Amino acid sequence: MLKDLIEFVGAVLYRLSTFAVKRGHCRTVLYYHGIKEGDIACFKQQMQYLVANFLVVSPLAIRTACGDGQKSIVAITFDDAFENLIENAVPVLKEMNLPVGIFVPVSNLGQLPQWSISSDCADGTEKVMTTEQISQLDRDGFEIFSHAVSHGDLTKLDDERLLSELRESKRILESMVGHEVEGISYPHGEHNDCVCDAARECGYKMGFTIEPKRVTDKSDNFKIGRFAVSPRDSMPVFKLKANGAYEVVYYLRRIKSYLNITKK
Repeated sequence: MLKDLIEFVGAVLYRLSTFAVKRGHCRTVLYYHGIKEGDIACFKQQMQYLVANFLVVSPLAIRTACGDGQKSIVAITFDDAFENLIENAVPVLKEMNLPVGIFVPVSNLGQLPQWSISSDCADGTEKVMTTEQISQLDRDGFEIFSHAVSHGDLTKLDDERLLSELRESKRILESMVGHEVEGISYPHGEHNDCVCDAARECGYKMGFTIEPKRVTDKSDNFKIGRFAVSPRDSMPVFKLKANGAYEVVYYLRRIKSYLNITKK
């Protein structure tokens, strides 16, 4: 697709222009959804690349972890807690001893997604994990985080419903794992200052978006950007994303939005 080509070329140029963050200074958060059986080999190759070239840290440590000056820092996350992760991703992650965060939409446990998914997206046929599976992953050392209750657009809720979504999700997950749940990713990436303030009020420590932005010392703890990745990304594309070069997409989108506004 032309869009993909433009983004790839833009990312290559962006990478070349940001020499200062090439090694040791880049912090990124990646996010996956489901991992299919046929994608295990590619997923493993991606994880091997991260192990060899990055310090892989907990998502909650992305702003505070200290690198060695040579390797950049990355965190791995999964949205939607799809059941196929247990068979297809978890063994790879355990083998490499990688920390990850899994964001759980608690009203969909043990069910097919009840939220809106485009017809061409294969995740629509994947079940969300059960309570027992999530509890076991927590015992195995995986970090369990919130993806709200209903996986709806939090920016469209009134104050009362917004707080209910955030508090209830946190409460349910904490009853599953027996300890505090500190992170949330906003469903569909939809967030604004009101949503972020509500997440803070409900006791979360970090909020994650889907804006493709690197993490810096100036990043807002409740607006942590993430880069969408897939086992089906080519290795050149995956490497550019892991190294933060696809941040150029964020700026391309802003330029496009500005141009659309000026046309009106």
